[in-house]
Amino acid sequence: MEMVNTYLTIFYGFIALVLVAGSFLVKPGAKGWQYALLAIAGFVVGGLIISCYFLACAAIFAGAVIIFRHRRHREKNRTVEVILMSDHDDQYLQRFLDYYQGDIRKYFPRFDFKIEEEYLVALLCSRMETVGLMIAEIKDAETLRICIDYMTPKYRNSQLAKTFYLCELRCVDFLGYRHLYIEPQSRAHNNYLERVGFKLVDGKYVIRFK
Repeated sequence: MEMVNTYLTIFYGFIALVLVAGSFLVKPGAKGWQYALLAIAGFVVGGLIISCYFLACAAIFAGAVIIFRHRRHREKNRTVEVILMSDHDDQYLQRFLDYYQGDIRKYFPRFDFKIEEEYLVALLCSRMETVGLMIAEIKDAETLRICIDYMTPKYRNSQLAKTFYLCELRCVDFLGYRHLYIEPQSRAHNNYLERVGFKLVDGKYVIRFK
């Protein structure tokens, strides 16, 4: 009997190991990932029924890994839409600026909240939610001076931040501008600019398109 229990323990341990390893092999976003969760739920129930708690815990851990990786995949691949604002007095734009005014001032202390006629203004939205705002001064036909490229606190540290930045660049490139620059702002934003590829040249953070 003791021998049988030993073999069962080894067998259940092997199953637990397979479940945990398999959770890292399930491709996030792939079709049928929900069935993997159903199978894992079966192992959780089975582990509890036979009082093999380490198997149940391993199955729960495997399920958590799959859900976490799937959610991260969804955030990373969220689409971001750019809405150009031709009306700088738009009420929604003004409400957005008023609502996030304190946070915007923290990252962009030089911004005076005055949007001139020659400014380019774009809201960035994802899933019917405004996630960011870009305001830039048109210096000439190829050059933009970024006043703010602000992302809301909710998504600032998420995978969507990278999508936000790439979407900004695609929008600017599509409009035909070849040079972007922004004066140093707060330390946090300066660090962000360096991370995403801006270079400090003559006291300005600069990026150029090929």
